[in-house]
Amino acid sequence: AVVSTQSTGVHKILKSSDVSTDIDSITSSLNLILKQFLSLCKSGAHIAAMTKTLENIEKIQKCSARVHPQTKYASLLVKILLQLFKLRNLDRKRMANGHQRVMTKVRDIVYDLCLFQVCFKGSDQILLLAKLLKFYFIQFLYEHIAVKVITEKDISLYREDILKFCSDSNLAVPTQIQEERHFNLLTYLNTQEYLVSPDITHSRATILSPQSNTERINEFPSHLSYAVEIEAETSHTEPQNLAVKVRYPGFREVVCQPVLQDLLQDYYQNTVFVGGVSWSDPGLIEVSLVTDYGFEEHEQCLVELYGVEKVWLEISESVQLKIHPRPSK
Repeated sequence: AVVSTQSTGVHKILKSSDVSTDIDSITSSLNLILKQFLSLCKSGAHIAAMTKTLENIEKIQKCSARVHPQTKYASLLVKILLQLFKLRNLDRKRMANGHQRVMTKVRDIVYDLCLFQVCFKGSDQILLLAKLLKFYFIQFLYEHIAVKVITEKDISLYREDILKFCSDSNLAVPTQIQEERHFNLLTYLNTQEYLVSPDITHSRATILSPQSNTERINEFPSHLSYAVEIEAETSHTEPQNLAVKVRYPGFREVVCQPVLQDLLQDYYQNTVFVGGVSWSDPGLIEVSLVTDYGFEEHEQCLVELYGVEKVWLEISESVQLKIHPRPSK
C-alpha cells in the first residue's frame, strides 16, 4: 500500500504540465521517491529496482521548465546512496585487494560527496546530512580497506570523529549517533520525516562566452597560446574559489586559475591560454567552470584515495571549441 501511494504521487508530478511553478509538488514527490529508495535499501532489493527510483528523479528534473535545486540535490543524493549500496555488496576480499574497478568507484563517490557538500546549502538538516554522508563513507572505507580486523576501539574512533565534525558547525547531533556504536546512515535517513526541503540553494555557473562552436577552427602557431576569454553568470559561489578546467583530446585535463582583477557578484570574467605541442589535425577542447574543495584534516584517507589534497568540482556545462596548434615555420 505504501509503494502504491508513492507511485501515485510520482505519476501525478510526472504528468504535470507546468512542474516548474509547483515547488511544493516537486519537493513532495522527491521525498516520496527517496522514501521508496530507502525502503528498497532496507529490504535488500535488487539494484535494478533501486536504479528505477533514480530514473524517476531524472524524469522530474527533465520535465521542469527550469532545473530547481531540489531536483539536482535529490538526484545526486540518490546517486551517492546507490553507489554506497553497490560497494557494500562487493566481495570483501576484492575491496581489501584494492581492485582497480572498485577503486575507480570509490573515487567517483569521493567526487560526488564533495560536490554534494560544496554545492548545496540550506537548513541545518541539509548540512548535517552532507556531513553524515561523508563520515558514513569514511567509516566504510576504514572498515573495508584500512583495517583487516575491526575492533571496538576502531568503531568508537569513527563515532568520535562524527561527533566532533557535527559540533564544528553547532549542529544538533542525532541521538542515534550518540547511542549506537555502529551508526547506520540508511536507518537514520528512513526515520526522517522529509529529506528534501524547499530552502536548498545550488552553487552553479552558466558560461555566456564563448559559446560551443565545433565548426570554426582556431589556428595558431604551436609555440604560442590561444587566448579564451571567459564570461559566466554564477550563483552561490565564491569568486576566489573559481577556476577554469580545460579538457584536451585524450582526456588530459588542466585547471587554470588566473588572478582575478575584479571580484564581481554573480559574475565571472577571466582569460585562459590554451595550447600544446603541434597537432597534425584540429581537435576539440572542452572548457568549464569549476570550484575547489580542500580535504580537511580528518579526511586524510580521502586524500590518499584521490591522490590530491584538493578536488576541482565542475559547476557549469562545458563548451566545446576546435583548435589547431600548427607546426612553427
